[in-house]
Amino acid sequence: MKPFEQYIADAAARYGGVNLLFERGMYSLMDDLERIVKVLAEAGVAFEVIGGVAVNAYVTAVHPARAVGTLNIDLLVQREDLDAIVAAAQRAGYSARRIMGGHMLILPNQHPKEAIHLQFVGERPKSTYPAANPVLSPEFMTVGQYGITVPIAPICDLVRMKLNSFRPKDQVHLEALDECGLITSDVEAQLPNELHERLSSLRRQYSDDEFAEE
Repeated sequence: MKPFEQYIADAAARYGGVNLLFERGMYSLMDDLERIVKVLAEAGVAFEVIGGVAVNAYVTAVHPARAVGTLNIDLLVQREDLDAIVAAAQRAGYSARRIMGGHMLILPNQHPKEAIHLQFVGERPKSTYPAANPVLSPEFMTVGQYGITVPIAPICDLVRMKLNSFRPKDQVHLEALDECGLITSDVEAQLPNELHERLSSLRRQYSDDEFAEE
């Protein structure tokens, strides 16, 4: 990845200015992404990037200014690969911890909210989630202006997982995807009924919020 000073200069030239605090945080996140992708690739482990990093890969390809804030990296992996993942990550300086719905890989002095969070194929991160996580079927994409090519969850799976968890930040991410025209009728057609209802409800909320601002 290019040096931070060069990255900031390129971003300023592209956008006419930058939010230095935001970009410093994103640059650090991308540095961590590049590290863990190399670790898992060398270990021969299959995975997909999900969560906010995946959302940004899609939305910035359409509308670079619509990037969403995210603190950590989320990966979808297979449960049977966990031991190999932990061993490879520990050799690279990470510690592994079990958390609700998955595992976490964390570097020394790193806040848990900034760690790498693992979710598992075919499992529900919480028993209350309507659907299980999808199988791995990655699409290789370059993440924004950072120049890192990584395996990203297909848009239909990413939307499904965001609707599945449906936290406030997931709703923000879904709105960004929808505003960029990425939640198409084909994506909607693949959603289970309960998740489709959540999407419809969220879209009504967008509409109500826009009406209130007029």
